[in-house]
Amino acid sequence: MASLKHLKNTFKRVLFLCLYLASLSLSAKNKYQFQMTDQLVLAQNLISELKFDEAQKIVAAQKTLSNNNIAIPWLEESIIFFKLFITEDPLLYKQEQSNWDNVVNRAKSMDCGDGWYRFVLSDMYLHKALVHFKFDEQFSGGFDVQSAYKYVKTNHTLYPNFLPDNKNFGFLSCVFSTVPSQFQWVTKLIGLDGNMSEGIKSVELYLNTPQSGKEHVGLKRETAFIYAMIQHHLNKQTELSWNIVEPYTRQYKTNTMEAYMRATIAGHTGRNDEMIDILKHKPPYNAQYAFYYLDYMLGLAKLRRLDPDADVYFKIFTIKYKGKHYMKSAYRYLAWISLLENDIATAKTYYSLATKHGINIIEEDKYADKEAKEQIMWPSALLKARLLFDGRYYAQSLKVLQAIDARVLNSARFKLDYSYRKARVYHETKAYNEAITLYKDVIQKGQNTSYYYAAFSALQLGYIYDLLKQSKTAIAYYKMALDDFPDNKEYESSIEQKTKAALKKHNQ
Repeated sequence: MASLKHLKNTFKRVLFLCLYLASLSLSAKNKYQFQMTDQLVLAQNLISELKFDEAQKIVAAQKTLSNNNIAIPWLEESIIFFKLFITEDPLLYKQEQSNWDNVVNRAKSMDCGDGWYRFVLSDMYLHKALVHFKFDEQFSGGFDVQSAYKYVKTNHTLYPNFLPDNKNFGFLSCVFSTVPSQFQWVTKLIGLDGNMSEGIKSVELYLNTPQSGKEHVGLKRETAFIYAMIQHHLNKQTELSWNIVEPYTRQYKTNTMEAYMRATIAGHTGRNDEMIDILKHKPPYNAQYAFYYLDYMLGLAKLRRLDPDADVYFKIFTIKYKGKHYMKSAYRYLAWISLLENDIATAKTYYSLATKHGINIIEEDKYADKEAKEQIMWPSALLKARLLFDGRYYAQSLKVLQAIDARVLNSARFKLDYSYRKARVYHETKAYNEAITLYKDVIQKGQNTSYYYAAFSALQLGYIYDLLKQSKTAIAYYKMALDDFPDNKEYESSIEQKTKAALKKHNQ
């Protein structure tokens, strides 16, 4: 009996200790919270307006009032991220490293016991990944993506009805469903194959579900932009991209990030004149953290309309921007402007600058560097046709092309460019028979070259046959684009990603 009584007492003590420890753990979690006060919502808006100093003052004041609110380090981290993302300033990057890590580590210690905790951490690690990739720190970026996915996956299991989580979960699911082969190591690292359909449904669920909290305004705007980019780049749903982002970006004259989002989607959806108007009415720059990429965008939109002052904006970008992305591309466009004016000597100078500045990470810069090294002196008429096409001025582009005597084009590249560009105009104006004939001709003549025309023609034929409801033929051309042009050295990642996205729709 004594031993039984002793056993019961021991059990009671152990049970009491467990309950006590559990209560300590629960009280520790309840110590923290996610709460967007009116002042923090104001700071969130100021961050999207790139008014970082004003936002930081508000966040610091809120921090003195309450140091247990995980929304505070969330906004502090957002300030650091946007500063680095828009400036790409290497000196600022070094200066902010320890502060950035401290903010993330502080957030890790603030488990508030609901979905916001892991959402905040997934957001932070996605931010870190984007910046690491910008600074060509691929492995660090890969591990950051792994951390972001770990948090978002756990959150999806623990809090399946926590809808803000769908922003990051949907983004990762869509992107990793079509990841190019050069980044397959990231998918293996995090164990995520991705699912386009699931990702899109997740994003749509959050966008379409009413939310009462003020913090959702900024989050839904960001989610709408992600959704629009996915629908345009991977699903070819151009009008849907504009329709989803337009209502979220109507304050573009006062909000810099809304101007960026609205102008980006306007450009992607053939609203080149509107893109120019948006960027001409963007808010004044923050002197310390100017978003000079918007000048690059305006220069490109004006060049596509053949405006005579397009060079002004590329020059602003190349002189004032501290980052390295798009630098080669900007110098290439300055070379093109010189070629439009038949100024070969100046074009050579800009091509030379393109080889010396910037880095080869994004495809625009890779292609610009390759072209600059080859010193390709495009015929001005071909350039005009290409630029007008990119601006969606199809009738004008076709008029220029029809005035060109293809027999006088003195290189295989120029001849392929001429036929491909004409096919693209016919394609976009729904003259499918003419487009199909030209695309097939480009494939036949360009399949063994290092140029992108043949592979892209196969991809475009896949799109046309999908529109014509001829799925087997479409799949055959998608697979051709993916596998049959080993000599192509241009826009490889873009072709692979777009092709994989198309094949996914056919469960291939």
